[in-house]
Amino acid sequence: MSSENVKKKKILENPVASGIMVPIAVVLVGALVVFGVTKLLSSERSYKDLVREMHTKTFGNRWVAAFELSKLISSSSIPAEDIPWLIENLNEIYADAKDPRTRQFAVVAAGALRNKNSAELIGSALNDSDDKVRFHAIVALGNLPETSSFTQWPAVIAYLDNKDVGMIQAAALALATHRVPEAEEKLEALLSHPNNVLRYTVASALANYKNEKAIPTLKEILLLQPVGNKTSSLNEDQVVALKLSLLTSLKRNQWPILNEQLENVAKQDKSLKVSALAQEVLNLLKK
Repeated sequence: MSSENVKKKKILENPVASGIMVPIAVVLVGALVVFGVTKLLSSERSYKDLVREMHTKTFGNRWVAAFELSKLISSSSIPAEDIPWLIENLNEIYADAKDPRTRQFAVVAAGALRNKNSAELIGSALNDSDDKVRFHAIVALGNLPETSSFTQWPAVIAYLDNKDVGMIQAAALALATHRVPEAEEKLEALLSHPNNVLRYTVASALANYKNEKAIPTLKEILLLQPVGNKTSSLNEDQVVALKLSLLTSLKRNQWPILNEQLENVAKQDKSLKVSALAQEVLNLLKK
């Protein structure tokens, strides 16, 4: 894979990422004028219209409709009674689609629903022939609220040995989100990875396990400063995203292990968002 493609998949470098959470849609680069896409994107259509369009055999319309559906689901609520219908159609569209972009955005849409019944489609996509589809399947898995019936965790754990950093990040976050016990030891091993962004991602993920081996790296994250400082090669947005993600994880997991460091962050961090959240987390954990 080229260095350009690798950069596109690094989670922290994606402008639509929130914290270090994996994005639920990717930024399309290139010719959105192909197949009249510009016109398609400007028209307002319901999710049912988009599903009907995805069932057509017109190549350009299918993947653009799938992309639009993933955006629509991410920004608005789908009526609960329509979710089974939508998941059934996404399964059919994924199984039928020859174009990997259509499959890719069908998977993104399934993940954006955040419904446990999307697991079947997402599980199928883990074995897709296209690496982008597999990547988004892992991302979508992390978005699911509940995975008690999911049986393919060994396949996800195997991605921790992948050479692509973006794949490893996505797998680490999905596994840690669902606290898969079998993944914890392999995640620990990644704390010594030479890629700093990956180390930080894994350390924040291990906070879901309350894993004390991650503490030195978590402290390192809280001390990070943007590019230009000798201790970091990350830009300001990336540093803020890392800190916010870690603080959110500490809050969610009720883990007071870094309270002393949070005191300093709340008082001294240059980002108002970071300092405010640090104080909020600190107040909660001290109760």
